[in-house]
Amino acid sequence: MELESQPPDVSSVEEVPEQLAENLPDLFTLHEKIVYPKPIDIPAVFSKEPEQTVAFEVALAALIATTVLTISISAPILEAASTVAAILLVGITMVRKMILDNAFIESDQMMRKTTGWMQYLIVFAVVYTAIFAAEAVTTIIPGDVLLGLGVGLFLAAYILAILYEMVFGDLFFWSAVRHYNRAVRGRHDYFSHGLLEMARFMLRVSPKMFSNEHPAVRKIRLLGIGSSMQGSGRFTASVVFGATAGILILAALMAVPVIYWVTGSALVYTMMLTALLGMSALPLQGLLQFVLSRYGNASFDEVSGARHDVLPMMVLLATAVLYEVEQAGLLF
Repeated sequence: MELESQPPDVSSVEEVPEQLAENLPDLFTLHEKIVYPKPIDIPAVFSKEPEQTVAFEVALAALIATTVLTISISAPILEAASTVAAILLVGITMVRKMILDNAFIESDQMMRKTTGWMQYLIVFAVVYTAIFAAEAVTTIIPGDVLLGLGVGLFLAAYILAILYEMVFGDLFFWSAVRHYNRAVRGRHDYFSHGLLEMARFMLRVSPKMFSNEHPAVRKIRLLGIGSSMQGSGRFTASVVFGATAGILILAALMAVPVIYWVTGSALVYTMMLTALLGMSALPLQGLLQFVLSRYGNASFDEVSGARHDVLPMMVLLATAVLYEVEQAGLLF
């Protein structure tokens, strides 16, 4: 008796890829429990080379210094300070280039020491340029220069970020990688899971479509997805918002009395103006941190932190106060 040959059952074979796709998050969760997750190597993912990064810093410093030295505002002291800042900025970037090219010194330590100075000088130069723009606008549309400064900086930072994302398409991806790295470097607690949720959110809102074939994208989207905690993203966002509000309140306590005394404006208006100026420093600093750590010779950790977040706000508020003092004629 001959046995009839049965055709092979290919349905089970076809179901294997679908089953693997469905089980992929669980596999990543199991891998997370067995092997401690490692941060994503940002220089490798974004192809950062030391020579290219310093060349970018030199070009950026030249652009900013040329802009500052070209324009003029109605505040002689700030104008003189801007000239000094422009020269120092170009000098620091030149020194950083020399440090990187010198094999006989500890380049990493020297580069870290000069990063902060370069960052603060850029913030001052940007604020000075924004004052020039605000004065130009108020000559056409009468208004408060400081109000125009706060609104202009706040809107310009977000507009530039959106335009950058539309053209280059890696700002949200970079932010997602940063949130992911912070999550895996910390403890696996509520806050870390919130950072992981925020990283995935950055990938979702990005106008660029990212494929799971990219190792970094696959890690962000799938790692820990089975063990995420409900509400962790909102909790982490609330912590960040609370820290930001605390910084603004601290800055307001120091700046409001001075601005109120100099301008003679209503107290409520002065408080709102100070808060607006402080808030405008946050997106400006965030955009600057991205630019310097994405294209410059600095890691994000070297341009961020409590000191790097508070001092730029102090630079902006101090520049605004000095501008108002000069306009009121209290120095001369």
